[in-house]
Amino acid sequence: MHEYLDLDADQKSRLEALERQFAVRRTAIELELRSYNALLAEAIEAEHGAGPRVNAAVDRSHQAMGRLQKETLAHVFAMRELLRPDQAKRFDQAVVKALTEDSREH
Repeated sequence: MHEYLDLDADQKSRLEALERQFAVRRTAIELELRSYNALLAEAIEAEHGAGPRVNAAVDRSHQAMGRLQKETLAHVFAMRELLRPDQAKRFDQAVVKALTEDSREH
């Protein structure tokens, strides 16, 4: 995507910094999700159904997924702020396409 937008050196540098910051946040949430998946597995093994432990583990997992989605969107918007209007238009089109493309086509 970066090549597609024809970024200048300053934009590339600032984007790389954003990417590093986001990678740290994303990794932390992904580790949290793995932890919640382990708790969910334990709860399923203990309850053998949708009991209170299973439901609580699912809720915690969904909350973490929601945080990851919000962090991802914040990152997308932060990247967009670095762009010129012509680049932002192409960026928006790529984001919309990524969100609406049928993943079964790939």
